[in-house]
Amino acid sequence: MQRWRIYLMASLLVALNPHLLHAANTEEAAPDRPKIGLALSGGGARGGAHIGVLKALEELHIPIDYIAGTSMGAIIGGFYAAGYNAEEIEQIVAETDWMDAFSDQADRSGMTMRKKELDASFLIPHRVGFNKGKIQLPLGVIEGQKLDQIFKRVLRPVKDDDDFNDLRIPFRAVATDLVTGEEVVMRSGSLAQAVRASMSIPGVFAPVVRRDRMLVDGGMANNLPISVVRDMGADIVIAVDISSPLLTRKQIDSVLAVSEQLTNFLTRRNTDAQLATLGPEDVLVLPVLVDVTSTDFKRVLDLVPIGYDAVMEHHDRLAQLTNSVPGPREPIPGMEEQSDYVVQFINIDNASVLNDDIIRSRLAVKEGEVLDVPALEQSINHIYSLDVFQSVTYDLVRNEAGETGVEVNAVPRAWGPNYLQFGLEISDDFSGNTDFSVGAAYTRNALNSLGGEMRVEVAIGREDKIEFDFYQPIDKIARWFVEPRLSWKREVINIFEDDTFISQLEVSGPGATIGIGRNFSSTELVRLDYSYLKGDADVVIGDPGILIEDDVDIGELVLHYRHDSLDDLWFPRTGSLIAGNYRVAREQLGAASDYDQAYAAGVWAYTYGKNSGQLSLQGGYSFDDDAPFERWFELGGFGRLSGLVPDQLAGRNVALASLALYRRLNDVEVFPVYAGFTLEAGNVWVLESDIGFDSLRYSGSVFVGANTPIGPLYLAYGLSDNNDSAIYFYLGNPWRTGRF
Repeated sequence: MQRWRIYLMASLLVALNPHLLHAANTEEAAPDRPKIGLALSGGGARGGAHIGVLKALEELHIPIDYIAGTSMGAIIGGFYAAGYNAEEIEQIVAETDWMDAFSDQADRSGMTMRKKELDASFLIPHRVGFNKGKIQLPLGVIEGQKLDQIFKRVLRPVKDDDDFNDLRIPFRAVATDLVTGEEVVMRSGSLAQAVRASMSIPGVFAPVVRRDRMLVDGGMANNLPISVVRDMGADIVIAVDISSPLLTRKQIDSVLAVSEQLTNFLTRRNTDAQLATLGPEDVLVLPVLVDVTSTDFKRVLDLVPIGYDAVMEHHDRLAQLTNSVPGPREPIPGMEEQSDYVVQFINIDNASVLNDDIIRSRLAVKEGEVLDVPALEQSINHIYSLDVFQSVTYDLVRNEAGETGVEVNAVPRAWGPNYLQFGLEISDDFSGNTDFSVGAAYTRNALNSLGGEMRVEVAIGREDKIEFDFYQPIDKIARWFVEPRLSWKREVINIFEDDTFISQLEVSGPGATIGIGRNFSSTELVRLDYSYLKGDADVVIGDPGILIEDDVDIGELVLHYRHDSLDDLWFPRTGSLIAGNYRVAREQLGAASDYDQAYAAGVWAYTYGKNSGQLSLQGGYSFDDDAPFERWFELGGFGRLSGLVPDQLAGRNVALASLALYRRLNDVEVFPVYAGFTLEAGNVWVLESDIGFDSLRYSGSVFVGANTPIGPLYLAYGLSDNNDSAIYFYLGNPWRTGRF
C-alpha cells in the first residue's frame, strides 16, 4: 500500500511539472550516472552540423543534463533546451529564409506609399544619421528586426521561463561584453534575446542591450563553452567544434579574407584554450566541414548528416553513456495554446513621438478575437516600415486580472530622426549622350505625433534642382495628408526630327505645388495637386523647328491615382504598379493655355523559379492640340523603344507596350545579377489625327542588370525596327521621364 502511494505521488508530480519528465526519463536507468553537458560552438551556417549531432545523440539515447552554446550553437542549443527535438529544429531551419532574416529591409509591399514614391529618386538607398551637427551611423549594418521576430516566434512557448534552469534542459548562452571584452554567461531573462545577443557579430549586427550591457557575439570570448557546462555541473562534456579553421596563405587573397582571418584568430585561440581542458572522459566531436563557410546558409541542411556521422565515430565511447529508452517526449508547454489564444487587450509601448493610434491602426489583431500569429507578424513589419523605429517587437502577455493580450514594443532609431542621403546617377548611350546627377537630401521625419516629414533635396547635373517638401498627415491614423512643395529647376531638353538631333532647349524657373491626398492602404493612394510654375525656355543649340514660347507658364490641377504592390521597383518578381493622372490646365489657374491630359501606366510582374516576367503598358492622351511643348510625352531609351536614344520621340499623345523577361544569375543577396531581354511597341503623336496602329514603332533589347547597394545598374543593347541601335549604361533610374 505504501509503495502504491509513492508511485501515485510521483505520477502526480510529473503530470504537474513537465520538467520532471525529462529528469525521470534520463534518471530511470542509472540514478547515480555522471551528469553530461553538451557544449556547442559558434560557426554560422556551419551550425547545421549541430542538428545532426542532436539527431545522433537522440538515436543513441544519450541523456543530456546541461547545454551551453555560443552564437549558432546558442541558437540550436536554445531551441533544444526549450523542448524541440532535433527533427523539429531541422524543420524550423529549413523553413527559415536566412538571407531574408539577415536583412532589416522591410517588405516593399508593406512600406508606406510615401516611401515607395521616394524609391524612384536618384538617391543611394542607404542613409546616415545627422543629429546635433554630427554624422551618426547605426551600431550594426543589421538591426536584427526580422531575427528578433523569428526567435520570439519559435521560443514563445517558453517566454515565461525566466530562469534557464527551468527549461527542459538547463541552458546557458554565451555573449561578449562589447565595452570590456569579458565573457557574459546568460542564465535568465528572455531566451529569445539571449540567443540573439550570442550571435550578434560586431559591425554586422547591432549589439543587444541587456541589463545595461552591450552584448555581441560570444565567439570573441568563448566560442566553445566547455567551461560553462562544467560550471553548470557536468561531469562529462560532449564538445562539438564547428568553428572555422585559420585560412592558408593561398586563401588570403582579398580584404574580406583578411577580415575573416582576423575573426578566426579571436575565435580559434579561445577555442583551443577550451579544448585543452578536455579530459579522457570527455568526447570531442569534430564534423568535417572543409569547404563550407560560416555564411553559406544555403547549405546549412546539407551539414546535418555530417554532424550525425561525426557523432557516430564515437559510438563505442558514447555507448557507455547510453540511457534506457526514454518515454514519449511531451509537447512544449504553451505550444498547444497558441491556436486558441484570445486577445483581450492590446498594449502599445511606444517611445517615439508618433501617437499610438498610428501603430494601432496597422495591427491586424482586434480585441476579443483569436490571435492570428502570421497576421500579427505581418502587422509588426508594417509598423517597422513606418521608417521611424529601430525595432518593433511584440509579446503575448497576461495582466493582473488574468486577461491575455498583445503588447507591442516600438523603439525609435538611436541615430534618427535627422538623416542625410547622397545620390549618384550616370547614363551613357555611347553615341555622345552622357548624363549624370549628383546630389544629396536632408530628411527630418517624425516631426510630430502625426508623422510629419520635412525633406530638402539638391541635385546638379542632368537636372539642376533644389526642392523643399513637407509631408504632413492630418488625421490620427495618417490616412489623409497635405504636401506643399517649393522648387527651382533647370532641365535640358533635346529635340529630334526624323530621328536626327536638331536642337537643345534649356528650361528653368521656380515652382510650387500644394497637394492633398488619401492613403487607402500601404499599396494605394489618391492625391489632388495644384501646381504653379513660371520659367524661361531658351534655345541652346540649333533650331527646334517648332514655335517655342520664351515664357513657360504652368498652372494646373492634377488628380493622381497610384497602386504599388511590387516587391522591387527595378527587378520585380511579384506585384503590380498602376498609376494614372488627369491634368486640367486653365488660364485662370496660371497656365498659358487651356488643355486637358490623361495618362495611365501599369506594370505587372510574375515569377517562376529564377525566371521573371514584366508586362508594361502606358498611354497618354491630350484632349486637344493646345498642350504646350513642356507637357509633351517622350519615348526612347532602354525599355522605352530601346533602339532609340533617350527621349528621341516627343508628342502630345503616347502609347507603349513592352514585355521584359529576365533570369537571376547568382545567389548573392546583396548584389543580385540578372540577364534578360525586352520587346517593345509604341509611338508618340503630335496631333490626334496622327494616332494609328500603322505608325507604331518596334524595338527590343538584351541586358544585364544588378541591384547594387548604390542603386540599380544596367548594361543594355537596343535595336529598333529601322535598324537604329543604341548601347546603354545606367547607374540609377533608367526610366526617369516627364518634362519640366
